[in-house]
Amino acid sequence: MTSIQSRILTFAVGVPGISAIILFFPQGNHLLFTLFTVVFIYLGSRETANLFRQKGYSVPFFVPFSAALFPFLTWTGMHFGISGRLIEYYTVLVLMFILMREIQNSEDRDFSSSLLRIGASFTTFFYPAFFSIYAVRITGLEHPGLRLFTFLILVFANDTAAYIFGSLFGRKSRRLFKASPNKSLVGFGSGFIVTIIIAALIHYLLPVIFTSIYVACAAGVSVGLTAIIGDLAESALKRSAVIKDSGDVIPGRGGILDSIDSIIFSAPLYFLILNYFS
Repeated sequence: MTSIQSRILTFAVGVPGISAIILFFPQGNHLLFTLFTVVFIYLGSRETANLFRQKGYSVPFFVPFSAALFPFLTWTGMHFGISGRLIEYYTVLVLMFILMREIQNSEDRDFSSSLLRIGASFTTFFYPAFFSIYAVRITGLEHPGLRLFTFLILVFANDTAAYIFGSLFGRKSRRLFKASPNKSLVGFGSGFIVTIIIAALIHYLLPVIFTSIYVACAAGVSVGLTAIIGDLAESALKRSAVIKDSGDVIPGRGGILDSIDSIIFSAPLYFLILNYFS
């Protein structure tokens, strides 16, 4: 099976599976989707920690666990009337614990690598977890199931279109992005245009998602840009660690982090557009 075939198969299986969770199990304010996000963020955070281990900097085992609680705490605060500062308090406590742990670190007695270890732990804690809370926050908007479904369709369509058109027609326009030389201008442009077209179609088919064609196009533009930026940002991390994929659990895509990089990076701006303009 070729790489393109594996990617299309993953798309054909993954999108219906996630869509079923979003559309057919909305109970508990989309609790199942939130728990699904918790699992993915934990696995993605572990892969982030592994990137740093490849460079020789260990990340404490509790950091990925702590990161994975971000989506659940966001859901809890939204749907149980708990203070919106819950995430803020939690973040401060975890960061304090990471710093206090470094005081007792015995890996090097002169603390020459403390700054790098702390940076590795902080990055693992925040990326990808902090970005993911905006995907969960979509469950607090009107028509949350349809809006989550739409968001994922836009991201997956962008990624798939960019990959297919870039692979078939983009060989002469590669080397544009140093973080990922195989990405092409044709792929980027194709994904960007397809995302805007699909967002516009969604507006006419499901007008409850976007209040106007302008909001739909803004959402398409935001996802079209941020999806590729999220992919490139994760590519930069992998290149630093000198590895091709963050893992090998998903056919045609690599690791969990390889699969959610565009989603988590697109979620904040998409949520803000829906929250304030739709």
